[in-house]
Amino acid sequence: MNPHGFPSRMTIGKMIELLAGKAGVVSGKFGYGTCFGGDKVEDLSKVLISKGFSYGGKDYVTSGVTGEPLQCFIFFGPIFYQKLKHMVMDKMHARARGPTVTLTRQPTEGRARGGGLRLGEMERDCLIGYGASALIMERLMISSDRFTVYACKECGFLGYEGWCQYCKSTLQVSTLQIPYACKLLFQELQAMNIVPKLKLVDA
Repeated sequence: MNPHGFPSRMTIGKMIELLAGKAGVVSGKFGYGTCFGGDKVEDLSKVLISKGFSYGGKDYVTSGVTGEPLQCFIFFGPIFYQKLKHMVMDKMHARARGPTVTLTRQPTEGRARGGGLRLGEMERDCLIGYGASALIMERLMISSDRFTVYACKECGFLGYEGWCQYCKSTLQVSTLQIPYACKLLFQELQAMNIVPKLKLVDA
């Protein structure tokens, strides 16, 4: 294990467990290797020294590749571990269609609820880097929360089907598809008296 992992994970008990494990193997006794109590490091070191080992649990090791001795002592020892019950069958998940969240109309989250696989910000950034615009459109809108809105070219506001409430006209209303979450954002901004406007340009 990389020693730099110990300060951040704070698993100092694992080091004591290595010492206690080695002392227990050579003396035929059980050890208690946590940092909260039980066997003290000094006592374990005395057992190791009495059996001809280094007090710190470090040992002389020969390279399995070249057959030469390594230039430093290696800290190692027996340790008890349990297998985590993570099975592929319990984790595998895929979906084509399925339930959506009522508020955002996007696919639900999580395997238990038949949710979609999230394409987050970092994945989106990778796709932008590769220039895969059609895939971005498919993943972030078509397969997610595509929604048809009616926008007025004149004032830039969202209207009803063929009717602009602001201009009181049907002449400049265009149909376009945006994510439902985007439509929701526009409406929430309007509720706070902030007016988002869409500038429409002919394709």
